[in-house]
Amino acid sequence: MDIQLVKKYKIIKNNNDFYKIVFNNKHIKTPLGNIVKFPSLKIAKIFLKKIIDSNKNKSKTTVSEIKLVYTAIDKIALSKSNYIHNIVMNLQTDLICFFSSEQKSLYLKQRKLWLPLIKWMKDIYKVEIICSSSFKVHIQPKHNMERIKKVIKKYNIYELSALYTLIGITNSLVISLALLESKISYKKAFELSFLEELYQASIWGKDREAFERLNSIKLDIKCVKDYFDAVNNQ
Repeated sequence: MDIQLVKKYKIIKNNNDFYKIVFNNKHIKTPLGNIVKFPSLKIAKIFLKKIIDSNKNKSKTTVSEIKLVYTAIDKIALSKSNYIHNIVMNLQTDLICFFSSEQKSLYLKQRKLWLPLIKWMKDIYKVEIICSSSFKVHIQPKHNMERIKKVIKKYNIYELSALYTLIGITNSLVISLALLESKISYKKAFELSFLEELYQASIWGKDREAFERLNSIKLDIKCVKDYFDAVNNQ
């Protein structure tokens, strides 16, 4: 790490309990020109380290704490209600709503691994998810959507950035929520999200390119979880 470069950066805390990074006496800003602020010192330190490291090392992931913070400030903060609505709507097409109808062994594996999360949603959030063995979208009951919305509305913009990004990776609001709420590990979230692909690879084999892609996805999932935990580390 370049010592001279580090000395030019400084993390400061405002009266409103947000942290900011100053470089050469100027605030670090987002691509849209908004001042970058952080809800915890830990995420501020991680963000700063990523900025410094990005000048030297090429990241192995497509997701980064920098992108997650920028998304929160430049996008979600400007339209929080719309993002919440879009996140909730993902329940209609959630990955774990659709079980295999062609491969019995895959179907049994899905039941074994997905049903505990479906039960968790019912026990914790009173959400009874409708599942199917076809790809036809089944409209989830309105009370399901309202209950999930009530949960998600408690998330701040930084947490919503994590949830929104995770859904894009996993194709599952349920799996993403379970990971962020520490019901499951990032490795389990990866396994549950790519269950069919991993199952097919166990039968037909997995080539190097596929292995590298899946490993990169796993690292992305870990990155988002680490970011979420850092945001909540006061």
